[in-house]
Amino acid sequence: MAAKRRPPTNPEDTAPDSMRAVCRNVVVAGARTSVRMEPLLWDCLAEIGQRESHTLNDIATMIDARRGDSALTAALRIFILSYFRTASDASPRLSGLAEEQTPFGTTADYSTTFRKALEIFDHG
Repeated sequence: MAAKRRPPTNPEDTAPDSMRAVCRNVVVAGARTSVRMEPLLWDCLAEIGQRESHTLNDIATMIDARRGDSALTAALRIFILSYFRTASDASPRLSGLAEEQTPFGTTADYSTTFRKALEIFDHG
């Protein structure tokens, strides 16, 4: 059962727009589904896609195939965190596929940062 949101005691005590979850449609393995995340997380996912030269739908499909019984939204959040955490440990500046010029294919077509983030995602 989902937790109920408390109504604000003061009507002006509402969350800022940056914290309000936004629902968007993504195509996962050919099927459209809705995902609800905060705008910053959507921006991060778009940035990962841009760095890796893959669409948001490609990344969501890969994460969906690996998430087990976890919710897709939670799995995407954990992957986003894993990706940027791995990238920050790897070098002083983030790198992605464009810098590595890796050929397109399976996970080999993703950057080292992306593949390490998948390892963290897969194994905790």
